[in-house]
Amino acid sequence: MKFPLYIAKRYLKSKSGNNIINIVTILACLGVVAGTTALFIVLSVFSGIENYSLGILKASTPDLRISPKKGKTFIIDEHFSEVMESLSHTTFYTKILEERAFFKNKDKEEIAYIKGVDSLFNKVTPLDSLIIVGDWFDNNSKNACITEYQLTRKLDLNVYSDLLQVYVPKPGKGYITTSTKTINTIKPQVVGVISSQNQDENKYVYVPLTLCQQLLSKTPNEISYIDLATENDEQLNKTLKYLNQKLPRFKIEKREEINGSFYKILNSEKLIAYLVSLLVVVLVLSNTSGTIIMVIVDKKKDINTLSNLGTPLKNIRLIFSIYGFFLNLAGMIIGIGIGVLMVRMQLYYKLIMITPSVAYPIAFEWGNIWIVSTTIVVFGALASVLASGRISKKLTTNNRQQ
Repeated sequence: MKFPLYIAKRYLKSKSGNNIINIVTILACLGVVAGTTALFIVLSVFSGIENYSLGILKASTPDLRISPKKGKTFIIDEHFSEVMESLSHTTFYTKILEERAFFKNKDKEEIAYIKGVDSLFNKVTPLDSLIIVGDWFDNNSKNACITEYQLTRKLDLNVYSDLLQVYVPKPGKGYITTSTKTINTIKPQVVGVISSQNQDENKYVYVPLTLCQQLLSKTPNEISYIDLATENDEQLNKTLKYLNQKLPRFKIEKREEINGSFYKILNSEKLIAYLVSLLVVVLVLSNTSGTIIMVIVDKKKDINTLSNLGTPLKNIRLIFSIYGFFLNLAGMIIGIGIGVLMVRMQLYYKLIMITPSVAYPIAFEWGNIWIVSTTIVVFGALASVLASGRISKKLTTNNRQQ
């Protein structure tokens, strides 16, 4: 191994007598640099978009959610209350009641969801930070609501001046005779508007929990689910394990499971971007293969000499495999260095902006460096081995005869 490594290093350090070979080698190395930089930046951009999206999602989605395995609602009994009270003092939970409803304002109508929340709701999911007009209703409010921006526009609502009409069918069986006896209605005042990038949040109207229970004819202890917020990931995992043991009749989901489709889309987009960039990298590495083949042709005399000295064919092939590997490795190191520099510049100097106040999202992650390095090393080594495989016994025999 030492001998092929020594010869390969000499070929890299010394210039060829043929200037075309020198130029092609430099261009091949620059191609690896460009491909590596592009792959790293693409992955960093998608990591930034993922972090940005998850940051928005965190404001509207809890760490954990407890919901019934069957049915839409459940009643909080004594055992359930004891389990919740035994949680860590740094774990907050909020009771929520949710149902589909019909909303009307003047001649505007829309079907969406009404969500009743208690006083701890914003400690678990800080939606109050997304208020763009008005304020979140206080703990003593009994007839107020918060609407999201798109729904506010569709219903042409005005904060503090409009009463939103909400209609929900009364629970029961049998034929409907009169609408007054079969429909519950409330008219809460709009006191705030939120704007969220989470599409799932664009269908809700938030009201106090007691008002929602009154509308849906529910008892004070009847809710749809409970959302929880924990201090850190370690506590999250402990709480999840504890709740699964104590509440086997309930479905307990993490944020990733609550928004499963959202996470799948993010991961799919990053995978597609990686595969597209990988095609570019493979094309670039094919240039390296071409360069190695040209170097092999240029070094025919050296190959002949090595063969005459008794060097095994596999060692001769190994020389040029190592040569191509080092060529790709040099390009990879330079490319990652340039990529890291460009990512850092975007993070600190915000060179590219989406809006005057929001920079284009990007993130520096060591995992991306590992992915890029592994990709270049694996495919670069494969390209080098394939190219060096062009050296055959026939070639060394022909050289010997010449």
